[in-house]
Amino acid sequence: MFVHAAQRLGYHVAVLDPEQNCPASQAADRHFAPKNAAEAKIMAEEMARLCSVITLEFENVDVDLVRLAARVTRVAPGPDFLETCQDRVTEKSRLSQSGFPTTPFVHVNCSNEANEAGEELGWPIVLKTARSGYDGKGQVVVRSAEQLHQAWDSLKTNRAVAEKMIDFEAEVSVIAARNAAGQVAAFPMFENEHANHILDVTRCPVSASLKDVEESGLQICCDIADTFSVVGLFCVEFFVTRDGGLMINEMAPRPHNSGHLTMEAFAVSQFEQQVRAICNLPLSSCESGRPAAMVNLLGDVWESGDPNWAQAFQRGDTHLHLYGKA
Repeated sequence: MFVHAAQRLGYHVAVLDPEQNCPASQAADRHFAPKNAAEAKIMAEEMARLCSVITLEFENVDVDLVRLAARVTRVAPGPDFLETCQDRVTEKSRLSQSGFPTTPFVHVNCSNEANEAGEELGWPIVLKTARSGYDGKGQVVVRSAEQLHQAWDSLKTNRAVAEKMIDFEAEVSVIAARNAAGQVAAFPMFENEHANHILDVTRCPVSASLKDVEESGLQICCDIADTFSVVGLFCVEFFVTRDGGLMINEMAPRPHNSGHLTMEAFAVSQFEQQVRAICNLPLSSCESGRPAAMVNLLGDVWESGDPNWAQAFQRGDTHLHLYGKA
């Protein structure tokens, strides 16, 4: 979807992904597909020499490869912001030190420290590995000290965060972009529902009860963009607390699933806005043309054969995006 957005603006696109038939390669002008770490370094340098700018589609990539590319060409967002977002301890610490509202947390390195964190934060807590966790992976809810040691062993890590479990009213996200000239633009707040820790449904505008926190959420994202000197597009996921507060859950230095509805319902899609940001073009208006909802389709939809798309298209304003993701 990013590739199509860039091509519509006249750019040629290369992608680096070890998967031979990855979704982006099906549309890109060139695909670098390394078979091992040594090839990845060679291809990252070759791609950097070819491209005027490189951006990110996924945060769990080797930051050393990104730094290697950044020595040859511009990378946006840069490796420092990527490294921050890759590590939950670093991310939460830097956000908190900069005055942004995060979930209460403690950095822990062993089960005894995690137990102390539970006593400090109050049970239940959520234990999360510092790295490589998404869609509910690398985290476990611990409701009491008695559950702690088994939960810690299940994570198979020696670096984690213990977070206070938040009794939230809603989960929301805000996507923002910043270009090298310092222009910042944020989409309206999106309201999200998850199933098994994976995004299921996104709606915009948010419910009336969440309108009071929307402006604060947008301002937080714009301030993060400036504080961390982000160039590119990123997403911040929030919890809305019962008393109407906002707490940052996590950040993603890339387009976000919740932003897919921008493709038809907004003046600009998150993907075109990403292209504009990294190419230092003026950012587009993030105004919404109409209310919208997005449903995230996973592989189980095909368990009984092809879905009945014709039924979905009974509504003339339904749009389907299948992009070959395994």
